[in-house]
Amino acid sequence: MSCASAAVIIDSDVKLTNTTNANHPAWSPDGSKIVYAADQAIWIMNSDGSDQKKLYDGMAWEGEPEFNDDGTMIYFATESKKAFSARYISIHVMNADGSEGMKLTETADSRAPSLSPDGSRLVYTSRASGNYDIWTMSPNGSDRVRLTDASGDESSPSWSPDGKTIVYSTSGDIFTIGVDAVRPVQLTSDMYDNVEPSYSPDGELIVYASNVGGDYDLWVLNSDGSSHMKLTSDRSAERAPAWSPDGSKIAYVSNRDGEFNIWAMAVQNGDIELERIEEPPEVEEKKIDNEYVLKLRDYAANKPREFIGIVLLASFAFVVLIVGSFLRKIS
Repeated sequence: MSCASAAVIIDSDVKLTNTTNANHPAWSPDGSKIVYAADQAIWIMNSDGSDQKKLYDGMAWEGEPEFNDDGTMIYFATESKKAFSARYISIHVMNADGSEGMKLTETADSRAPSLSPDGSRLVYTSRASGNYDIWTMSPNGSDRVRLTDASGDESSPSWSPDGKTIVYSTSGDIFTIGVDAVRPVQLTSDMYDNVEPSYSPDGELIVYASNVGGDYDLWVLNSDGSSHMKLTSDRSAERAPAWSPDGSKIAYVSNRDGEFNIWAMAVQNGDIELERIEEPPEVEEKKIDNEYVLKLRDYAANKPREFIGIVLLASFAFVVLIVGSFLRKIS
């Protein structure tokens, strides 16, 4: 990973909820509210964690809520069922106070809705063509268009501030695709699971979760994929980051206190110190000084068949010695 010249500095980190299984925080357009999922229901609260209210609970799984462009409505995913059919996940929309809900998709699993900044298109993932692909549709559920057709499942689509690009994850890496583009652009390429990307309000950075080092932590990268920076280093999982509209905070979920809850970190732009960049440690090759070990290594390299034969013979003799000693003790 390369170093960046500028990104974010964490000022503070505050726990906002005290519940179980909280997930997917999303900011209202004015930054005053956060909608989120907890205990299989949709909740809303003030951005400082006060006045927490349950908005919707259909007695099934509900999650992945997102405000519309003016904050008057909330899109979300929920488990649905038709008579004589299997359960599936569908996209719904309701007023921001939880009233007047309406289903937008049917039959095939569809989830992770996100409305474009101008309110004209809704991006989401759907299994309508087999695996999860990125689709867009009108806010009322009509005029559906598939954007991607990869072999793996795409997830967590999110709009750029200008509404021209969608960032998402698939097969453990972060990709972007233009609304009118034919091919996606890959931003990460490693052996780790990089998921749940979200643009900064100025479109210059993308925050995401990655399991580099074992546990999931929050990272940021330039929107062109040119540099990466690690934001959290807790021995817990930090997931589902979302930047506030003014760029001053990042809401996310963490289980550092045992249960997954909503947290918010205050951030500011600034220069990155190199020690904040996660780089693979340089490992010095250990020098061997023992001449007998060096001779044995050379013998094994130059005469591998003879070396293997000697090792097998020695191993057999050792086993015979151990078994013989055991038999003498019990006789």
